[in-house]
This record gives sequence, structure tokens and C-alpha cells, in this order.
Amino acid sequence: MRKSNVLAFLIVAASIALPLLLFPRMIYCSYKSPFIMPMASGNIIVGFRDSYLDKMKQVERKHTGIDIEGEAGENVLASGNGLVTYIGFSPIGGRTLVIRHNEKIKTTYLNLEQILVSKGSQVSQGDRIATIGAEDDPSSETTHLHFGVIYDDKYLDPEDLLKIDYKSISKFLYLKYIEPDFSVSLNQG
Repeated sequence: MRKSNVLAFLIVAASIALPLLLFPRMIYCSYKSPFIMPMASGNIIVGFRDSYLDKMKQVERKHTGIDIEGEAGENVLASGNGLVTYIGFSPIGGRTLVIRHNEKIKTTYLNLEQILVSKGSQVSQGDRIATIGAEDDPSSETTHLHFGVIYDDKYLDPEDLLKIDYKSISKFLYLKYIEPDFSVSLNQG
């Protein structure tokens, strides 16, 4: 992982953990992680930063999220607690929904068939927010959900965010990057 990705990951972890440490009784979630997979089942068929050909525009693109395979009509769940800030149409991903989880973290859900919430709705982790089934996303011809994570207006690998759990998140608050000092030898006496 590049230094900038590690730093972004640590900042995301800290922004999730800090409210939990400061206000543990105000936040309750029955899940073990601040974010969950937005579908009950399904394999990841296109990964973050994978290249794919947009056949309509004949342009190669880098994927900004993950595509999770599913059946038409399958439920899409809110990955975390938050506020629905956008419902609309994306030329690359069709029906789109965005949830803001805090000032810096948003999750995006594209390729939706039916949207079950409205803009301004407060959602809880695991709530049904939509169904999949549209085939507007050029990254895959299979029925799927495109799931993305935006931190501070930059796309992050959703799989990294999904690996964070409440038991291990506090360790990320204490890590910091230190440049190695190659002038010091371990063999010095």
C-alpha cells in the first residue's frame, strides 16, 4: 500500500473511531463493524482500480469502487449509519444513491433498479435502501451493485473500509508513519 493510501486509511479509521471513543453510549450498532457489505451475498466481480472498457464510449476506465454480483431485485443495504444526500442518475452508473456518514465519508450505490428511501432520509446500517437490476454500468455486463467509498472527495478501496471492526479500530488511532533512518545500523554496539 502506498504511503498516501495508508495515511488516508488511517484518517478514515480515526474519523470512525473518535466518536465511538468519545461518545460510546450515543452510538449503538448491532454489527461488529462501522461498515458492512451492502448486499447479503454476492462475489466481487470487478475490483477497485481494475481497468475495464466502456464499450459505449470506447474508452478504458479505472474502476472507482467494487462491483458485487447479484440477482435482479436483490436488496441493497445501507453500509453504515448516515444521511441520504443524493438520489439521481449517473451517465456511467444509472440510478444512483449517496449516503453521507460524516463530514468526510460517503458511500455510493449505483446500478439500482428501485430506490426505497428519499433524499434527506436518515438510515441505519443494514436498512434496505434499494434493489439492483438496472444494467446501466459499463464495467460489467452481469447484474451487479457498484459500491464506492469517497473520503475527502477521493475514492478509496471499499474492501479496506469493510475490513475495519470495532475491536481493532482503536489501534489505528495510535499508528503514525515514521521515515526510516538508514544511517543507524542495528549492529552498532
